[in-house]
Order: sequence, then C-alpha cells, then structure tokens
Amino acid sequence: MRLKRSLDHRAAGAAQGSPDMRVLHVLHSLDLRYGGPVRAVLDLSARAAGLGLQSEVLGFGPVNLPDNPLDVQSIHALPVCFPKRYCHSPGLRAWLRENLSRFDGVILHGMWQYPNWAVSQECVRMGIPYACFPHGMLEPWSVFGQGWRKAIKKYAYWFMREKKVFDKACCVFFATDREQMLARATFRLGPLQLILTPYGVEISNARLGRPERAELTQPGDRKIALFLGRVHPKKNVGFLIETWAAAEVPAEWHLVIAGQAEAGYLVELRALVHEKRLEGQVHFVGHVNGRDKQYMYQRAQWFLLPSNQENFGISVLEAISNGCPVAISDQVYISDMFHEKSEVLPLDPMAWIDFFRYRMQDEARRGELIAMDQARIVEKFKMEPVTERWVSTISRAFSAVQLHD
Repeated sequence: MRLKRSLDHRAAGAAQGSPDMRVLHVLHSLDLRYGGPVRAVLDLSARAAGLGLQSEVLGFGPVNLPDNPLDVQSIHALPVCFPKRYCHSPGLRAWLRENLSRFDGVILHGMWQYPNWAVSQECVRMGIPYACFPHGMLEPWSVFGQGWRKAIKKYAYWFMREKKVFDKACCVFFATDREQMLARATFRLGPLQLILTPYGVEISNARLGRPERAELTQPGDRKIALFLGRVHPKKNVGFLIETWAAAEVPAEWHLVIAGQAEAGYLVELRALVHEKRLEGQVHFVGHVNGRDKQYMYQRAQWFLLPSNQENFGISVLEAISNGCPVAISDQVYISDMFHEKSEVLPLDPMAWIDFFRYRMQDEARRGELIAMDQARIVEKFKMEPVTERWVSTISRAFSAVQLHD
C-alpha cells in the first residue's frame, strides 16, 4: 500500500507557503488560439505556487502562450504524430517514466484523446493518484449532440478506453454545478467522488486607449457588438450572423468576430455574411491576445456568446470585468450565477432578434447591466479567493488518497 502523507500535514505546509505538493496538469493543447482550459490552468497554477501548490504543465503540439505567467521551466511540450487530433505522442510514455515520480498527483484535462489513456496507465503502474477534469466533454450535448457519427465514435471509445480512465481516477473535477449534474446523465460514473472545483483567470481591467495591432482600432462613430473566442460551430457563430441579419440592425452597429477559425468553417461563415449582404457590418479579425483582447472588450458596447454548450465561460467573465455587458445563451453555464434581469437568452432566433432590435440599442439598459453584472459576478470570481479554494480542493483530493499496488 502506498499511503499519501496526511491531509493535516499537507494543509499545514500549504499555509506556510512551502512547496509541499507538486501536481502535473496534462493538457491536450498549449496553443491559446484554440481555447480550452489552458489559460485558466496557467493563471491558477502561477498564483497557487505562493500557497504551496507547485504545478507543471504537460501539453502536445506547438506552443503559443503569450502572456504566460508560469515559469517556462514548468511547461513541457511533446510533439504529436498522425492522427494529430488524437494527440498521439510517441515520446509520451518515456517522458512519464522519467518524470512522473516527481509528482504527488496528476490532473487529466479534457477527454477522448491518447494522452489521458497513456498517463492514466502510467499513474496506476507507479501508484500516483490522478483526477479527471472533463471541461464539459462528458455531457449529453458534447457526446450525442454533434451528429450520429461523432456520437457512435465517442460511445464506442467510452467503453473501450475512457471508462477505464475514469474508473481508476481518485475523483472527477467540475467547474459548475450544471456540468456536474449533466455529466451523470451521459454515462454511469460509478462510485467516483465528484468535486466542484473553483475556476477562473487572471484579469486586468486597466483602461486602454488603443490596441497593439493598429488594424483592430474601431472608428469612434461605430457601435460594436463583439464575439470573442474560438470560432467553432459549438459557439453558434452562424446563428449569431443569421439573427443579426434578420433583426436588420442599424448600420452604425458592427458585429466583430474575434478568434481562431478552421479554414473551412471560416469560408462557410464568410459565405453566409455575403449571402446576408453584411460585408460592411460583420468583420472577422482573427485571434486576439493580451492588450488587443482587452481593448476589444473595452471598446465593445456588448459581448455576445450564443454557444450551444459552454461548461463555464471564461470570456464572459473577462468581458464583464472590463466593463462590457454580455448577452449569452442559457447554455453557457456561468449564466446560472447571473441576476434574473441579466441578458441570458434561449437558443431561439426570435429571442436574439428581439434583443438586437430593442434592448441592445437601449443605452440605459446597457448601463444598468454593467453595474448589476459586475457587482454579482466579478465579486464572486476574484482571483485571490478562487486560488485559495483551488489549492485547498486539489490538495485535499490528493492528500486523502490511498493507492494499492
């Protein structure tokens, strides 16, 4: 039996700020252009170091981490081979056998890819506890809501591999109550401990006058509605364009779509913009980071996110923190924490058309929402208390584990 050190000992060490626990985060991507949990993991890990939780990150493929707050020595990138989407990395197991013993626990972020399978096997072999953090990938929409081909593939993969990964985990982390509830409706998780984990990102709200990329500067007479995030069908960007067109939004309003998109999907969206005759009113500006992202939030009159499914919604938190009111779908789970007067809309075209025609253009309504959402949401997700709870949650999860050889 390999017995982890006592919880009391770990908690005492963390309180003194000593590096008492070391955790490895396994992420499928280290490229911020494609979204995912990487931003939150980096920000929380950097802050958690001062509270005794030392973190390293293992990821796959190219590294694109502007404004990275974590020590670069703590970030490990391995190359992937075909198929790239599955993140198969020939050197992964060798890296694990050389390095895994340095860690007290491992957190597997995301699902459905090779690294989680390989890491879970090596953790079991070496007697190191690991936790699963599915980030919305273990929900009915993610598994069954994207067409029958993907549903069959994921259903088969669950029983071939993914279920075994979860069965041997010490616990499963979730970012919101709704994510945790829905995950239980997808597959049977057995007697696993399900833990709600504090979540958030480091946010600057210093006022900026202009972006670093000059072409992002918006003329002063424009009113901006902003979509910012990965440009993907899950985010419902086509729905956003279609309802914008149907609402016949006045010409002084412009829809700015900021984010990385796959080439084929971007072609589809541009064709839709052309079909709706919106070329002068809808703008694709690509991925934005750092000061450019902050400028876009502060310049926009509204932030829009009509996602089909979003297990948290980091961009929503960023927008509100920068004084930009938001209109989001009721499938963005952070909406469960909003005020009843907030603009949380069903995925019904008429609901969004009505918003675009009337409430979006109501300046008094906009000012009311800024104050209301900031008071309710920003206060709840202040980084210091979130980090403290993050450290406590992870430390307790791994400290209480007993593993049998």
